[in-house]
Amino acid sequence: MSLYLRAALFVGLCGAVTACSSDREPVAESATPLSPQTSGFPSTYARQWMTNMANTVKFDGISPPVAARTYAYGAIAIYEAVVHGMPGHQSLAGQLHGLDALPLPDPTLEYDWPTVLAATMGVVAPAVYVFPERLFFEFITPAEASLKSLAVAQIGHRRAAGVSEAVIGNSVAFGEQLGGAIAEWANADGYAQVRYKGFIPPTGADKWVPTGFSDTDKVANPLEPGFGTLRTLVLNPGECAPPGPPPFSTDPSSAFYAEASAVHQNEVNLTDEQLEIARFWADGPRDTATPAGHWVAITTQIVRPQNLAVAAAAYAWISMGFLDSFISCWNAKFQYNLLRPETYIRRHIQADWRPVLPTPQFPTYTSGHSTQSGASAVLLTDMFGSGPFTDNTKLRRGFGARSFANFTAAAQEAAISRFYGGIHYHFDDNDGLTQGTCIGNAIVSRVDLTP
Repeated sequence: MSLYLRAALFVGLCGAVTACSSDREPVAESATPLSPQTSGFPSTYARQWMTNMANTVKFDGISPPVAARTYAYGAIAIYEAVVHGMPGHQSLAGQLHGLDALPLPDPTLEYDWPTVLAATMGVVAPAVYVFPERLFFEFITPAEASLKSLAVAQIGHRRAAGVSEAVIGNSVAFGEQLGGAIAEWANADGYAQVRYKGFIPPTGADKWVPTGFSDTDKVANPLEPGFGTLRTLVLNPGECAPPGPPPFSTDPSSAFYAEASAVHQNEVNLTDEQLEIARFWADGPRDTATPAGHWVAITTQIVRPQNLAVAAAAYAWISMGFLDSFISCWNAKFQYNLLRPETYIRRHIQADWRPVLPTPQFPTYTSGHSTQSGASAVLLTDMFGSGPFTDNTKLRRGFGARSFANFTAAAQEAAISRFYGGIHYHFDDNDGLTQGTCIGNAIVSRVDLTP
């Protein structure tokens, strides 16, 4: 039975995304019998945290891989904060790398799960949030301050709702203990060691070099060159690694030249629909919540009418794919250090050519959008089924809603959008999509929210 059908135990989700079977599993006895079940609360408490993290990522210009890390650890903390009020579900402790054990609630005490969530995230969110210039400026940005204030606001809301001070106290104490353990685990993933580690890009005719719309756009070093060495959540070393790009060549009869020429020719003949797709999925830092944030918004759209248990499970499920996808993708990027289409085309096809989208400042192979979209499609399909859905997450940005036959179709469009934008070769996108699909399948096969 898919996670989607198990989620139907809580609120009868049948028909929300796709049809449900009438099959039902028995609800397990709660490990915290004195406490109300998580499913009795609205998804609002989880949605506020994920939306808040997305806003901080956008406001402070957090890079795509670091944003994925922020979403993943935050979403896991949300799930762990409320899972003990979710009969039939289990903790991720013992299932993720390095997460051997976590504090457990006292079965003789009563807890309020939204308060536990607020207290947990009050510790975790600021601890895993990485402001880009923190090395140089020791201050809290307004966006980061909102992470700290949300916990206070949510706990205050629970008091106003009539939760007793004794239950608030139990919940805050457990949440802070849990949050400390999760923050310690998250920040032992190796990022602190590689964040400002020096990097000298290799040189060669096929190697990445900075590119930009002007000289001021260029950077000395690529983005997050050490990110691919971080501890993964589920993947093992080398698992889901892409096969590598075609042999580099500047011969007009070569396969590599044909790939670059395809990018060039598509930009010359770009249709209005292709341009719309490129811009819809652009999801650049400083302007949006990044590619992973786009899939967070899609998930939020789905869980908005559901309860807290469904939302917590959904955010954790998809966010594990974000982090492992960006680690795997960045590992490939800095293994091959392959030049971007803009560089190749300007050197060998048309010297004054420019792509529709600004070329990102890191190697091309594989595509990060494609990798994490492939994983997201697998995980959302596993949880919510393969029915059609409409992505209306960018209406406020002036885009129309886009409808898809299923999550896989959306991931495929996200992947090819990078080709339409002129910033990736087809093999970047295709191999990235396959890489992400492999990552999603690894999570599905190895991690169980519902034993």
